[in-house]
Amino acid sequence: MNAVELAEEVRAGRRAAREAVAEALGRIERSDGALGAFVHVDAEGALARAREIDATVARGEDPGPLAGVPLAVKELHAVAGWPYAMGSVLHAGRVADHTSTMVARAIAAGAVPVGLTASPEFGRASFTASVLHGVTRNPHAPELTPGGSSGGSAAAVASGMVPLGTGTDGAGSLRIPASYCGLVGFKGTYGRVPRGPRHRGTAENDHYGVLTRTVRDTARFLDCVCGTDEYDRASLPAPTAPFETSLDGVDLRGLRVAWSPDLGYAPCDPEVAAVVEDAARAFIAGTGARRVPADLTLESCGAAFRTLSVPDVHAELRDAPADRLDSVHPTVRRYGDAARTLDADALVDAHEARARLVAALAEGFARFDLLLTPATQAPAFPAEGPMPAEIAGRPVDHWGALAVTFPFNLSGHPAISVPAGRAGGTPTGLQMVARRHEDLVALAAAAAYERLRPWPT
Repeated sequence: MNAVELAEEVRAGRRAAREAVAEALGRIERSDGALGAFVHVDAEGALARAREIDATVARGEDPGPLAGVPLAVKELHAVAGWPYAMGSVLHAGRVADHTSTMVARAIAAGAVPVGLTASPEFGRASFTASVLHGVTRNPHAPELTPGGSSGGSAAAVASGMVPLGTGTDGAGSLRIPASYCGLVGFKGTYGRVPRGPRHRGTAENDHYGVLTRTVRDTARFLDCVCGTDEYDRASLPAPTAPFETSLDGVDLRGLRVAWSPDLGYAPCDPEVAAVVEDAARAFIAGTGARRVPADLTLESCGAAFRTLSVPDVHAELRDAPADRLDSVHPTVRRYGDAARTLDADALVDAHEARARLVAALAEGFARFDLLLTPATQAPAFPAEGPMPAEIAGRPVDHWGALAVTFPFNLSGHPAISVPAGRAGGTPTGLQMVARRHEDLVALAAAAAYERLRPWPT
């Protein structure tokens, strides 16, 4: 069952939360050995929480909109009493003494956390593998990656182990796994989902969210967790009307929709481009939207993104003994090396590049209301990595596979990936980007596309 379906069954007393959780735990036990999605499972705690929910229903009370829904938690999100290694050997054995605001709100809404899912070290890769936990695999093709950095949650949801899995998105880490696993991955406007109480980060590109099998599941989860949080100065107020009940009320007829396979600078695999453009055309024709030219050429902001991200990684590394830094992933180590030479000019240049990006997108959204792109520029690559060094016959750097996702982390726009079809053996996603604070437009567009082209889960 999807999350909404299951929650309504539990709330009505037609399904026991304990039964639903026990089934999820059974699926994890049977399936996860081949996928490596989970790094910690708390069966005892999950069953105890499920019994509490069943008792609440028996008293005639409502346990909440996520009643009895098994929830996978990405290991970058803290859960008090659970391991909190963040995929790093530097923190092996650490236990969280607090719970992330997002996770706490989901639990308060009735969700049942069953365990932690794998992330690359500190979430700094688009495939999910680490020295600490090994390799996580794509349920559609186990030799390939489910993406990253929320690959563990994506594998758990796509394989049917759980209906919901939390994730982070600093450069595409919700949308990329959603694309490769045939899921819905939504990154809201910056601040839409609070990141308290102890989020460490100065780059202002990190977003929290969830991976699901349906847009409605995503909307319900957002309604349960968004809203201001005194621990997160960037957190936004909850919308005046719930996302879930508003999904079908948005009139998309006449909406100005632009399509760009590359944002004017990013090479895209021809098979991916063809599959996703077909999905974009189907969306425009099926909703009565109006296609307009994108006329959008963005500059590559990979260097700016890296510069702005260096202090965040340095915060995790600076207290580590020097003799232990050799054990971290080379990508993470390179961030640490860059921190030692970072200067004010580089930071100013990065902020100016971000300002130019925001201005270019502001000009674009004066011409269109919704921007459609591929969610990933290349098909899924080997589960062990590395990330692609070439796309469409052109050499690319570390940012080539993220070229159409991370710009919207820098700018803070809401963006969602929905399944478009298959390319290279796994699913591939259609990304929909709306104006900042118009999260409902992106969600409603995704829901309309989902109705036009239901995806077999």
